[in-house]
Amino acid sequence: MSPKEFIPHILSIIFATAWELVLAYSSRTIGGYYVEKGTIFFENWTGGAGRPCVSWIRYSPSVKFFLLVLLPALVLLVLYLRFREPALKRLALSTGVPLLSVIVVYFKTTGPGVLFVLVLVSALVGGGFGRDWREKVLLSIAGFLPGLIVGMTIAAELTVVWC
Repeated sequence: MSPKEFIPHILSIIFATAWELVLAYSSRTIGGYYVEKGTIFFENWTGGAGRPCVSWIRYSPSVKFFLLVLLPALVLLVLYLRFREPALKRLALSTGVPLLSVIVVYFKTTGPGVLFVLVLVSALVGGGFGRDWREKVLLSIAGFLPGLIVGMTIAAELTVVWC
């Protein structure tokens, strides 16, 4: 891998991870895009002080959430369409597929299975699209780091208990 190819890989990892960190820090404002929450208060409570309540949370990502999370991959795809550089296509796919798998796998499970799927998909995508071992490692990292941040953001919002 030449330095000319190495720099776009590193820059895409940095910018994709930074974008997902920005989304993670603003998860309170974008939380409504992927989690529906509600509280039910009991009426006619005759017990002690305060009314008891039950909170519910449901994972339902919207189109806005998909677009916000997949923005780094979409930008790389647009750059590929503009410049026709094959490395940009590999970067876009290696970033987008693990991010999409994290979003989709939360419909089935919320446990450690999400991390297992992320590691598996990142390794398969990096191994499948990379030409030499350095590029395979960089493509795997390019999908894993943003996917890990998105997974932790979704998990944090789903585990909030409030009343």
